[in-house]
Amino acid sequence: MGGSKVKAKAAKEYAALKGEDGHLAQARLIRSGIPCRMNLGSGEDTRYTARYTVHVKELAATWISRGLLGGSEAGYQPDAENGRYEDGLLRRLEKAAVRSLYTLGVDEGQVRIAARSGRRHLVEEVRMIAGHNKTVMSAKGQGTEGNRASYDALESTSTITLAMGMDPEFVLMRDNGEIVHASDFMERGGVAGSDAVRFRGEVIYPIAELRPSPKPSPKALMIEMQKALHEAHSLIRDPSLNWRAGALPYVNFPLGGHIHFSGVQLSLPLLQALDNYLALPLVLLEDPKGRFRRPRYGYLGDFRRQAHGGFEYRTLPSFLVSPLVAKLSLYVAYLIAQYSDRLPARPLNTERYHRAYYEGDKLVLKECIAGWHRDLSALPEYSDYAREIELALSHMEAGRTWDESRDIRPLWNIPVKP
Repeated sequence: MGGSKVKAKAAKEYAALKGEDGHLAQARLIRSGIPCRMNLGSGEDTRYTARYTVHVKELAATWISRGLLGGSEAGYQPDAENGRYEDGLLRRLEKAAVRSLYTLGVDEGQVRIAARSGRRHLVEEVRMIAGHNKTVMSAKGQGTEGNRASYDALESTSTITLAMGMDPEFVLMRDNGEIVHASDFMERGGVAGSDAVRFRGEVIYPIAELRPSPKPSPKALMIEMQKALHEAHSLIRDPSLNWRAGALPYVNFPLGGHIHFSGVQLSLPLLQALDNYLALPLVLLEDPKGRFRRPRYGYLGDFRRQAHGGFEYRTLPSFLVSPLVAKLSLYVAYLIAQYSDRLPARPLNTERYHRAYYEGDKLVLKECIAGWHRDLSALPEYSDYAREIELALSHMEAGRTWDESRDIRPLWNIPVKP
C-alpha cells in the first residue's frame, strides 16, 4: 500500500487514545513491561534515531513505515513466502506493536514506535480501528461474559485436527544454591537438551528443556513428557544435583512452560482465552516468588508463530514443578483450544484483575475462580479431565502453592540415588 493511501486510511479509520484513555492505556502498557510515553510530548526526541509506524492486523504486522527527512517514508512488508520480516529490528518492532495492541484488547491498529541503538524502543502512540472495543477503559466487573445461551447453542469445535507439543524448562542446582549448566550434560537438540540464554553479554546454555513428541491428546502428551524426563535422567549423571522448576527457582534464569499448538488458528479470542482460563489460575498455584518473573517474562498474550503453521503459547511458567500442575496446564490448554468459542469470560480485560495478575495478588484473582470452573465444567469433554482440574481447584481455594525450592524428581518418580 502506498504511503499516501496509508495516511488517508489511517486518518479515516483509526482513532488515537487521548486524555484519560491515553493515561489508562499507558499505565496498562507499562504494567505489562512495554516501554512507552504516549501523547506526552517529545522531550526525549534526540535520544531516538528513527520513528516507525507499524500497522497490525490479526496479530501480525502487515506493513512497517519509517519517516524520512522531507516528510517522505520508506516502507517494509513481510516476506511473501514465509510472512516474516528478515531484518531483526523490524521483527522487534512487529513484536512490540502486536504486544501493545493485544495489551489494549484489540488486534488491528497502528503503533508509532521510536527506536534507538542498543535494541531499545519506545511506544509513542497507539491508534486503534474506530469502533473496536477498548478494554483498557473497563475498570470494574469481570469483563464481557457474552450471552451464555448463544454459546450453548454453538456447534462443537472438537472435530478440528489438533496437536499439542511443549518445551518446559528446569534448572540443575547444588544444595548450596549454585547453578550447574545443563550443557555440562546435554546437547542443544534432542528430546531432552540444553537451552540458550544471553547473560551479561554472553550466550550460555544453563537451562534444561524437554521437547516430547507432539500428540493430539493431552494425556498422550503427558506420557511423552514422562519419557523425556527419563531421557534427561539418563543424561544428567550427577544425582547430587537438584532439579528445580516453576517460575523463578534461580533468580537469574526465569523458566517457561511453552505449549505448542497446531490444527487451530491463532486469533485474539483464542489468545485471550488462554490468558484468562490458563495463565490466570496458575498464578493462584505459583510460589509467591514467581510474581517477580513478570512482566519481563510471563506477560499476557506471549506467543510465537512456528514454521509448521502453528504457534506456541509462552506465558506460562514451567509446569514441570509437579505432575498436578502439568496435567492442569495441558488439560485446560486442550479444552481451550477445542472450545475457546464457549469460554467468553475476560476478567483480565479489566484493570482490577490485570493489575492483580502482574502483582501476583492472589486474593483478588481468587474472585475469578468460581466463574472459571463453571465455564470449564460445562464443556463437552470436561469429564475426561475433571479429576485433576477439581483437585487443582481445591488447592486454589485452600491457598496451597507449589514450592520452587523442592527437587522435582521424587514427584515424577525419577530416582534420586545413583
